[in-house]
Amino acid sequence: MPVVISQALKDKVLLGRQAVDAYREAHQELHSKPWTRDVPDQHTPFLTIMEAELTKQGYTMDTFWQESDKLNVMELGFADLADFEAKAKDADQLALEERWR
Repeated sequence: MPVVISQALKDKVLLGRQAVDAYREAHQELHSKPWTRDVPDQHTPFLTIMEAELTKQGYTMDTFWQESDKLNVMELGFADLADFEAKAKDADQLALEERWR
């Protein structure tokens, strides 16, 4: 039986992923320049913005990653993480590694 993914779950996780991607992009840009003493201070606002965006969506960092992982395994055809852990083959593990993280 195919796994049905709630559009609300998918939309919410995708918004969270956009926040994480924006953080990653800003972080990468910051670290593409020579390191200076103020790099940690420049980094903090990026993290704060990402956490605020996730909080707006009702997530903590931990709950966002749990939901994102859940969506990944559901997109691979598993009911949830427990189902994935119980039934996943090596090919499924490899497919999961190629998904958004």
